[in-house]
Formats: sequence, structure tokens, C-alpha cells
Amino acid sequence: MPIKPVNDEFIIAGEMTLHYVQWGTEGTPVVCVHGLTANAFCFQALADALSPSYRVFAYDLRGRGDSDRPEDDYSIPTHANDLLELLDGLGLEKPVIVGHSLGASIALYFAAQYPERISKLVLLDGGAPVSWKTPEEAPAWLINSVARLGTPSPSYKAYVEQLQALPFLGPYWNEYAEIYVKNDIRPEGDGSVVAKADVQAIIEEAKRAHEGRLEEQWANVHVPTLLLRAGQQLMQENDQVLSEAAANRVQQSIADCQLVSYPTLNHYTILFGVEPGPMEELQKFIG
Repeated sequence: MPIKPVNDEFIIAGEMTLHYVQWGTEGTPVVCVHGLTANAFCFQALADALSPSYRVFAYDLRGRGDSDRPEDDYSIPTHANDLLELLDGLGLEKPVIVGHSLGASIALYFAAQYPERISKLVLLDGGAPVSWKTPEEAPAWLINSVARLGTPSPSYKAYVEQLQALPFLGPYWNEYAEIYVKNDIRPEGDGSVVAKADVQAIIEEAKRAHEGRLEEQWANVHVPTLLLRAGQQLMQENDQVLSEAAANRVQQSIADCQLVSYPTLNHYTILFGVEPGPMEELQKFIG
């Protein structure tokens, strides 16, 4: 049975109020940063694996989940500053930082810009610039992910069925996917549900993706780094978020970086405990 958080509350982080959760009360702190349209509970499987030995924290990025939703200012540098404020608020000096997808870009940028505030870095299927230049060039899996935002579904059941119809989620659906989705939506008064992630925040995020200058950050990361790549396609051939070539470039460009690939996991299932490998590798790396 999934472990319940010991804290599920809000914290003032600079000018933002961020929602965060904590699993576990002892050991090295591990702070998790989620992806573009996600929420803190996407890390439940990771928390179940790590919280018996570590303090695991995850939070909703601005504009997502239950955190504040400012009208503008969505970029990787802004998120990195929010992360710094969060660490200050929680009194965490040098945690291990784990980022997935966009969260990996934020964690990478943070490690390069604030090296004194991190002990180890984990990049989950991210950390390289995206391969598309315009929204029109975005892959089908991303279009499907963003399409659920802003438009109500008639019921929670209908919302789940829409996600389960996706080839990269449906066949692997489990209790961790269910927990993630339950925290992904806001019930409306008429029984319908709508995703919590702010679609305008996502649009601005996409337009400002270049501000992270990820390729410039690699050489400035000097903490031990673990890069876990999901090798399974999402909706069509060669549409992985992190190509093999991109993963190799990241690994070669960061001074102390281990790369482990999982050919039978995709960008989402690498988080949901579908196979034990990623969590075992994380435990070994954190030490």
C-alpha cells in the first residue's frame, strides 16, 4: 500500500505559496521536481521506495497542482529560484535533487547556478534541449498531454478513460498512475473535473524554454549526477523525450555523470514503479 505523506501542506517561498508533500522523517533529504503538466504526487512510487531511509519532498510548480498561479513569469530560471526559496523555507541546505522531464531541466539549471545548495543530482528522462522548435513541431504525445488542460471532462471516470486510451499509459495503469491523476484534477460543481495545471502557464513555459540554456549548464554541474533514460517510444517510432544521442551528450558533458537506460520504460512509466530498476538505481546512487 502506498505510504501516506507525513506532511501535505503549504509553504511561503519568496513571493509564492507552494504546495508540498513530504514522505519519511529520517535520513538524507531528497527534493523532487515534476514535469510540465504534472504534480507532486507523480513521485509517489519513488517516495515508497526511498522514504523508509530518506526524507522525500515533492512540490507543485507554480501554475500547477495547488501552488500559486501567477499570470506570468514561467521559465526555467524562475522555477530554479522558486526551488531555492523552497529549500530555504524547509531549512534544507544540500539535498539530493531529482527532476523529471521539465523538472530535470530545472534541477540541472539549479545545480549549475547554485552549486553550494545541492549534494547530488538525478535527471529522470530529461536535461537536454527539446528537439522541436515550434508548437507545430511538437510530438503527438505532448499534444495529447496538453490537450487535457483547460477543458472539463464530464466526470472523473471519463477523464481517466481518456488517459487510459493513450498507448503509453493505458497498458501500464497502476495505483501510482491513479494517485497521480486523483491529484491532477479539480472537481467542478456539476460533477465534471478539470486539470489543475494552468494552460496559459504551459504556453508561456514553451515559449520561454530557451531561457534555460541547458547546453551551457552541463559543464557547470560539478556534483555527482545520475541520468536515467526511458528508451521506449511513446506514440510513434523515435519519439522518446530524450534520444539516445542526447542522453550521451549530457553524460559526456557533465563531469561526473552515470547514464542508465531502460528500453522497456517510457517517459511516464519510468516514474510509476512499473519496473524496479529505476528506484533500485536511485537508492544505490544516493547511498
